[in-house]
Amino acid sequence: MQVPPMPHLRLPYRPLTIAALIALTGTTGCVSARRPQDAAPNRPFPPILQRPEEAPTPTFTEETSALGFPEISARFTNWLDADNDGRPDLLVDGNRLFLNAGTNPARFTDVTAPSGLSEAGKGSALCVDYDNDGWTDIVTTCGGLWQNQRNGTFEDVAECVGFAPHSKAGVIGAGDINNDGFIDLYIGTKEDWNGGNAAYYPHQLWLSKEGKQFREIGEEAGINEKRYGRGVLFSDVDGDGLQDIFVANYRLQPNLLWRNLGDNRFKNVAVEYGVAGRFNPKQFFDKTAARHYGFHYGHTIGACWLDFDNDGLLDLFTANLVHKYVGPSGVKGMRYDIRGYVCDDSAIYRHMGDSFQDWRSSLQVPLKPIGGRLEFRGDELWSGCIPADANNDGWIDVFVPQIYNLPYAKARLFVNIGGTRFEDRASKASIQRIDTYAGAWADIDGDGWMDLATAGRPQKGAPVRLCVYRNHGTGEGAQGRWLKIRLSPGDEQNTTVGARIIVRRGALRMYREVGAGSSSYGQQNDPALHFGLGQGTGPADIHVAWPNGAASHLTSEPDKRLKLVMPPAPAATK
Repeated sequence: MQVPPMPHLRLPYRPLTIAALIALTGTTGCVSARRPQDAAPNRPFPPILQRPEEAPTPTFTEETSALGFPEISARFTNWLDADNDGRPDLLVDGNRLFLNAGTNPARFTDVTAPSGLSEAGKGSALCVDYDNDGWTDIVTTCGGLWQNQRNGTFEDVAECVGFAPHSKAGVIGAGDINNDGFIDLYIGTKEDWNGGNAAYYPHQLWLSKEGKQFREIGEEAGINEKRYGRGVLFSDVDGDGLQDIFVANYRLQPNLLWRNLGDNRFKNVAVEYGVAGRFNPKQFFDKTAARHYGFHYGHTIGACWLDFDNDGLLDLFTANLVHKYVGPSGVKGMRYDIRGYVCDDSAIYRHMGDSFQDWRSSLQVPLKPIGGRLEFRGDELWSGCIPADANNDGWIDVFVPQIYNLPYAKARLFVNIGGTRFEDRASKASIQRIDTYAGAWADIDGDGWMDLATAGRPQKGAPVRLCVYRNHGTGEGAQGRWLKIRLSPGDEQNTTVGARIIVRRGALRMYREVGAGSSSYGQQNDPALHFGLGQGTGPADIHVAWPNGAASHLTSEPDKRLKLVMPPAPAATK
């Protein structure tokens, strides 16, 4: 299928560009120093002229009990490698740890008590190596910083390192804001509802000093917005070598994009970049009320970075809870319901180089209609968005859970067809779940197919339970090939968060960044990056831009699990 040329993009300066990585050649494992970009290309990757017209559907079976998990509820799911054995373990609600005991067959064991996490408190968490010792630690919104003792146990060192998040902490993100090699923490805060007279609190930014001490610098850094934060994503959006921060906000509040100005200072540029959400209070005229109404931003619950069109730039998916009904209300204190006019829709923002544009319509993801009883087809209750290549065809897919105990609040599995459209294949894939926030991907059995941890109900009125689906592949001719890449700080003792990876195989070019969680409201994918390679034979080229300025180039045959250790930083140049 011939695809019309994309618009010309003006790309910002990048200290170590994707184009520079692609140009690297040499022997396996060669390391090159950071180097500036001489001439910015029109696009990081060449335009893809031939895109697939169809995509296979993976099939899943629900195997929670068979995998050793008990019948428990779950709101937050974090995959991590707690014991450094290369197998993904599962943390549920920040305080229940299940260790992956093996892949043949896959089986999980509850190690919460012996690991020391029984007192962790229930809430959102982030699994990240904060001290760069190569072992994953656990940070929680309940105020804990659980250091991995490298012997199967965790110890809360929050008081020792000065970490004391706000009592209304709701979600955590991590990135290195000052390029010192250690991750810093962003805390998104919740609300006090107060019967509708809601109170909101400033977000927090905790600066790390060599992984030994944390200091809260939100106010002095310019992080001064009081919002109900539900998702936090780090990435160098403008390509200046500094990590920026996107924050997804609930309660009809604009989303934030904190541009990193250097010297630990930030400025909100969400409106300029087109990701704050829509505000147009006069878009609709209601004849019954005889007045105008319109969008007042949205209830954004989750967000994720993903390169949906394989052009080498990270796009942004935002998942909103969207009321759609307009008409006579049965809600106490509300005679006429106008919420369908004011809630902004979920968006799929394409990164255009120096801004974002909502491509949801172009990607053929329909909106639900706004209106009364005749038009109303239910609310859009998206409560997260979690990316992974579920069918190994080289194009990133998205799992979208929905919240509320309603029969139409079904989870979605948006299969990506050549970066030109998304199709919901959840029913065909046998993913049947309603009423949950939970969703995180990991290859739990080492077969190269991404499995899914979620929760919710199989039908209206059933109990809410943790649910783990195993992915059995596409079953349609030759199965898609794959690569797993895990990065380690090694002796360099520099965080791997922020590392950029390009994998090329044939016409496929895929771009990923190492982050700390998908940040879709407290969910976290397998820390090993997964690349579907499609069908066919031949090795893949791998390029890594490490946060310390080093770059690596190697090749690998498909269907391999690789662990790459950070090389020494390049010598400084005058």
